[in-house]
Amino acid sequence: MNSGTPLLPVVKAFLICDQVIHDAQTGKKTLVGVFHELRADRFPAVHPVLWIYANLTDARGSYAFEIRFLDVERNKVLGNGTPPPINIPGPLQTTELSAQLRNVQLPGPGTYEFQLLTNDQLIATKAIRVSKVDGSEQPREPDQEL
Repeated sequence: MNSGTPLLPVVKAFLICDQVIHDAQTGKKTLVGVFHELRADRFPAVHPVLWIYANLTDARGSYAFEIRFLDVERNKVLGNGTPPPINIPGPLQTTELSAQLRNVQLPGPGTYEFQLLTNDQLIATKAIRVSKVDGSEQPREPDQEL
């Protein structure tokens, strides 16, 4: 292994949820409202707030992360962000990364994808399906409605 190249982290979880609560005393995180589908009654739509959570292991070194949000069907990057860099001392340590996203733009129904990159390499993806609420369909407990 080249000592100048950090190990690529292994992603054990990459989730989208309504909220991440961090307990300052225990260091534990609680994920509230994990989802993979959104519904809106009209488009373009805006989802006011969501959280991204990643659990990483098997890494050592300094990592610059980037989160991208893509409209898969239109092949367009809709947004991106860069959380602060993280230094991971060794591969046995589990590292958690969470980020809040506000006013997520959804131009239309379809498939969207969150991507997690580190040091310019894609390490995880999470797709969400966005659909239009049809007034004629029976209620079916969607993950989220806008």
